[in-house]
Amino acid sequence: MRKLTLLRHAKSSWSDRTRSDIDRPLTGRGRRAALKIGTYISRNAIFPDLILCSPAKRTRETLAQIEPFLPDGTEVQIEKSIYSAGEGSGLVSYLKGSAIDEAHVMIIGHNPTMQQMALALARPEPDNGYRQIETKYPTAALTHIRFDIPTWRQLDGRGELVHYVTPKMLPGGEEEEE
Repeated sequence: MRKLTLLRHAKSSWSDRTRSDIDRPLTGRGRRAALKIGTYISRNAIFPDLILCSPAKRTRETLAQIEPFLPDGTEVQIEKSIYSAGEGSGLVSYLKGSAIDEAHVMIIGHNPTMQQMALALARPEPDNGYRQIETKYPTAALTHIRFDIPTWRQLDGRGELVHYVTPKMLPGGEEEEE
């Protein structure tokens, strides 16, 4: 059994146009949204063995917000290819071709990659959130997919969409998402 959790970074700031894209930080709203997702992760025991995180400031800050909700010692790797992954198929190929042995991997990245991966890897079933993912994959959206495979190299089909959640779906989630 393999599990993949996809987390789009929380809301980031565009206020300083002189900053490069990779250096954009989270907004206050983004930090609060990431904390809500961290609480959800903890309450639902969505604990990855390995976190692959983009080097962008906004993804690293999202990770910092959820880390207190994760078990101590969760392995984290900053992976440059996530920042420039383009389509989700590139990261799927990365998972399949890598030496990753951990059963549960979380990727903290960017759109459109996170949305494309979720759509490509989750089975579309009635009322499982797939239609919502098709419509929009807002900042701090989290998707958790379970696959009945023994290794990542066998990642060829779609898995069971176990969780799809956005900060707006959680208590106190009245803030608008992007």
